[in-house]
Amino acid sequence: MGRVVLVGSQKSEIGSTVLSIKMGIELSQDKKKVLLADLSGGKKKMSEYLKVNEDIIYDIKDVLDDTCSLEQSVIEVVENLNLAPYPRIHGKLDHIKKEKLSKIINAAKTSYDYVIVDIGKFSSSFIDFDIADMAVDINNNDFSCVREINNDKIIAEMSGLKEFTAVINKFNKKNAVRGTMMKIKDIQKMTMITPIVIEENTKFLDMDSYFLFGSEDNSFQRAAKNIVSKIK
Repeated sequence: MGRVVLVGSQKSEIGSTVLSIKMGIELSQDKKKVLLADLSGGKKKMSEYLKVNEDIIYDIKDVLDDTCSLEQSVIEVVENLNLAPYPRIHGKLDHIKKEKLSKIINAAKTSYDYVIVDIGKFSSSFIDFDIADMAVDINNNDFSCVREINNDKIIAEMSGLKEFTAVINKFNKKNAVRGTMMKIKDIQKMTMITPIVIEENTKFLDMDSYFLFGSEDNSFQRAAKNIVSKIK
């Protein structure tokens, strides 16, 4: 049976989609069969980052509606890396039934080594944490991050999910030193979690498939490898 990883945040445009993709790439390059499921509804979809948007015939909502099977919706991006895409039609995925989504993900576990689901918010009513093996919560180092990370951790723990990883993306070190944003040691102390840190970098603002499949040593690359080591 495959492992299910839920990736989300209480913030928008915080990097859950690109980090989910990078995690999937890392696992697929290790000869693991990976399914990326895009449920986030972010401004840019996984299919756009991976340059397969024009290949969409069926999407994940079609699977939820029994219009097609999961495998009919899946797009093979590269060897071992597959995508169940977000709909191209605005508003199509507004209503998701929790039981149906859980059934689909559980079925996917029999065909894939890893199922990485970009869920948007952890508080989304359609998420059943019982089907997951690990949660990855993404935030930045503003003053709301501690409350938001702790809230998401409680949601996961209430469902019995023990593997919970926090990522501080777009970490602004200068503002942390000035005291206008939080330091990592303070986040760690107040959440009881040692977060994985991705530094703020203009290189990370306009990621494309070339960057995501690249191997340049940077904090984004190291963070993805760190999370993958925890997933394994």
